[in-house]
Amino acid sequence: MEEFAIKLLGYQLTAIAIIWIGMAFFLSKMDDVSKIIFYAVSSWLLFLLVIFVKQIVKKRKMKE
Repeated sequence: MEEFAIKLLGYQLTAIAIIWIGMAFFLSKMDDVSKIIFYAVSSWLLFLLVIFVKQIVKKRKMKE
């Protein structure tokens, strides 16, 4: 079950990262509302990254 959770987090992290990179190319052309959405996506990406790393560390500690 934990393997599935890590894979799901990895897929979601990858998808959001691709969206974030696409949005980053147009950052200079964005209006205020678009920048708020960009910052929200950035926050979600960082949150997913922290949770993903936490799950991997937890998995490694369980193996020891």
